[in-house]
Amino acid sequence: MSDITYDRLPKSYRLSQSTMLASVGFLFLARHLPFQLFGPALQIATWVIVTGLAGLAIATSCYVVIRYPYLSLVSTSDKDKYSQQFVSKRLLMVAKIIFPLGILFLCLGSTIAVFNGTGNQAVQAITLPYFYTQFAFSIFLCFWYDPITHPTLATFIRSTLGIGLIFVPVLLPVLLLGTVRCNRLLDAQSILLTIEMDKKENTTEDGFDASS
Repeated sequence: MSDITYDRLPKSYRLSQSTMLASVGFLFLARHLPFQLFGPALQIATWVIVTGLAGLAIATSCYVVIRYPYLSLVSTSDKDKYSQQFVSKRLLMVAKIIFPLGILFLCLGSTIAVFNGTGNQAVQAITLPYFYTQFAFSIFLCFWYDPITHPTLATFIRSTLGIGLIFVPVLLPVLLLGTVRCNRLLDAQSILLTIEMDKKENTTEDGFDASS
């Protein structure tokens, strides 16, 4: 696809990136707020703002994944916020190692806690399948994922600046729906291109026959 500027991308995509970046930025800023002076009220307000911004980013990203699942295939002449933040291949390589290992330790810790009978059993019944699903997904992400062959997932990653990956187990239906729609749209586009090429070839052949 032809290059366009970042400002011409859908507003929902830009909103998702901006709100996710704002939630992370506000979270780091909150570390320096004087909680001692204002008490728990400021802590509650901070978490409400951070959670609200992150929730808005995830919700908007879900809309983007379903409405524009192919968006990661669109290249921009100026980089979007994801490209600006993740420019180091070494950083991505380190993340591919730390992410599955971290999830694996969580899986092992939860499994040990279940067998030992420690902790809240109801919470463990939810977190254990969540962590194992996340671990399986992290393996796929590290060894099989490709942004060209998996554009819907790439769109989700870019729209949430990669932070949305921790919510993948509960967002799998959204990603599957987006993938199905993306395949249909790309197949339809491929058919249109084929028809257009056939028309040009027929026009060229007709013109050649007429000149003969």
